[in-house]
Amino acid sequence: MAELRTRDLQEVLDDLDKAANSNGARVSVGEILDTVGKRSFGPLLLVAGLAGMTPVSAIPTVPSLIAVITLLVAVQLLLGRESVWVPRMIEKLSVRATALRKTVHASQRPVRVVDRLTRPRLAVFTKPWADKLVAAICVLLALCTPPLELLPFVAFFPSLAIFTFGLALVVRDGLLVILALAISASLIGLIVWRLLA
Repeated sequence: MAELRTRDLQEVLDDLDKAANSNGARVSVGEILDTVGKRSFGPLLLVAGLAGMTPVSAIPTVPSLIAVITLLVAVQLLLGRESVWVPRMIEKLSVRATALRKTVHASQRPVRVVDRLTRPRLAVFTKPWADKLVAAICVLLALCTPPLELLPFVAFFPSLAIFTFGLALVVRDGLLVILALAISASLIGLIVWRLLA
């Protein structure tokens, strides 16, 4: 299984800023992968979750696309791959470099707060078995997202859980794993309750 090293969120933001500033008018998913690193499962889940919490997720089909990317990353983490493989079709998808730069710059202050609050802790929840559990739940959350797209802004909640799991993998913070598990359990419980109601 890939070694998940400890990073901080500012490092991930710096990678995204580098991708936004070193290319042309648009930045592709492939270029972001190359900058962040294809062994970086945590940052990729974090970025996918973050994208699902932005206004862009209100655009029809975007939550489903984010879910597909999350599914690709999480399944490969679950299977113990050393690096992330993404189909060329998805690698070619792109965003405006200016939009990515604005997102990075707007995130600077919140990221500094998050980096102060998070740190490696509760190591039992950052062991390989926990990484597999995180991956399995991210797969489940990704599968839940497309149906939730029909309900305005509800797709925010699986994205929040995926973002939190991604952040937990980046900073190796077991407390965040527990928090993301609680968010996921609440969301799945709500879905089951609505289906049975």
